Amino acid sequence: MTAAAPCGSAVCPVPRAPPHAGLRTVVWHAGTTLHRGYKRAHPDATELAPGLGDTRFAPQGGCSHVYVATTSFAALLESALHDAAPPAPQIPRALLSLWSEAHVALRESVRLIDLRDAELERLGLTRSALVSTTAAHYPCTRAWAAQLVGRAIGGQRTHGLVWHSRQAELHAQAMTHRPAVADLLDHHPAEVAILWSPPAAPDLLAAAAGGLGALDAGPGRDYVADLTALLGIITM
Repeated sequence: MTAAAPCGSAVCPVPRAPPHAGLRTVVWHAGTTLHRGYKRAHPDATELAPGLGDTRFAPQGGCSHVYVATTSFAALLESALHDAAPPAPQIPRALLSLWSEAHVALRESVRLIDLRDAELERLGLTRSALVSTTAAHYPCTRAWAAQLVGRAIGGQRTHGLVWHSRQAELHAQAMTHRPAVADLLDHHPAEVAILWSPPAAPDLLAAAAGGLGALDAGPGRDYVADLTALLGIITM
């Protein structure tokens, strides 16, 4: 009998182990500016989160972590607007008021295992088997990722994973009635990443100029208004 996966299902879509060979990496160089959505109750945007929570690839035992993105759009979809997913996307303004968005910079280069769409296809993995599962399978994707924490690939130690946003995918799928928006989301996939420390340094991130700041005032409020209007997200 096949043992049940961490989610409790005997037919879980998540592979039990990463490929033993064939994984590729991408380097984000020191000085690269990234985007982070974070709770205003924790005002230091450069501080990595402790090993707590229930997310796709974290927590991992003995590691702090941070989710970052290459754009404000992706950072907000994966943080403040994470629960405003189709088919009926909506979010309370009171919830948005808990969030800010900041720019952070890498103090040192990081090497990320590439799980973006083209690499998943090359490896014979589907998005639905790994980066697009529902939250019910987060224990399974965490167990899968645990086998990659700190793995050396090509003789180089890795520091995390990079993939294309699940939330952007959901909104793209919901936009068949707005082909211009669907085309924009499909052809400009939003890149998000997780970094683990260790192996990355605990002070990996430095504050960088810019950022939207609080999402209920000024540039943050204006950006959220434009983004929610574009995606048809109702704010209550």
